[in-house]
This record gives sequence, structure tokens and C-alpha cells, in this order.
Amino acid sequence: MSALDEMPAARATEATRRGQPELRAPRIAPDWRPLLRALAEELDAIAGASGRDALLHGVGRQLAIQHPLTAQSSTAGLTLEMNEVLSNFGWGRVRIAFSAADACLYLTHEDLPRIGGRGDPPGTWLGGVVEGLYEGWLAQQPGADATFAAHRVPAVEDGTVLIRYGKE
Repeated sequence: MSALDEMPAARATEATRRGQPELRAPRIAPDWRPLLRALAEELDAIAGASGRDALLHGVGRQLAIQHPLTAQSSTAGLTLEMNEVLSNFGWGRVRIAFSAADACLYLTHEDLPRIGGRGDPPGTWLGGVVEGLYEGWLAQQPGADATFAAHRVPAVEDGTVLIRYGKE
């Protein structure tokens, strides 16, 4: 057997030993939707809507810890920081508005990934995750009030998740 007849795997292994990068086929991004849909169905069946939302809220808080924002002094700066991370996740975008009358922030999330028609309203099953994510991010900001919390409220626009952040 000549060197030309070596198997490709053997050549790649030898190249790696010589300090050259191993030749591999490009990886295709995995499709997590089937797993998430099955997870959603099972979680809803076992925990119900309130248990699911509590768990997903906690997942969002963990994401906020793992992907912290830099300190910001304005809602415009916060919006830019949040949207950068959301864009990297492929999770849509947010708009933030301050309500003096309600003494709170309203966060309108658009283009949340959908898990089929799951959630209430349909297509918003991951709403609990962004609720916890925003609560975690806002709690990390300088001067944050520890008594503030994020809660979803009925959205006026289809396809959006509306979150109120303030005193309960």
C-alpha cells in the first residue's frame, strides 16, 4: 500500500500530529426545534402552565447571569445592549418604554422563537425565558431596586411578548 492509498482519516490524524489542522467536513448547525417541541409538550403535561413559566423564568435568570450586560445609564443604552445579545441568540429584539403613570418599564419583545403554536397566546411558549432574562439583566444594573420584578401582561400586538418591570 502506498502513501497515496492511505485512508483520509489516517491522513488527518497524521496531519494533526505534525501540528497541522485536522481536515473535517463543515458542521451543519443542529436543529433544536424537534427537541424543544417535545420538551415543551412534556413540561406542559407534567408541570402545567404555572410550573412551566416558573421554570422558564429561572432559565431566563440563569441566561442573564451567563450573558451579563454592561452598566447603562439610559433605556436607549439598555435597549442596544439587550438587542445585541438577543441578536446573537437569534431571539428577536426588544423595545423599552418608561411609564411614569405606572412607575415601571414596559419591555415589548418581538420575534421570539416559536415552539409551534404552544403558549398563551399561541407562539409565545418561551415568554417565561425572556421574562426572567429581562428581570435578571435589569437587576444587574447600577441602582436597581431589589423589590422590582418582571411579569408578562397581555400584549396588544400579535406576535409580541409584553413585560412589565417594576414593583408588584
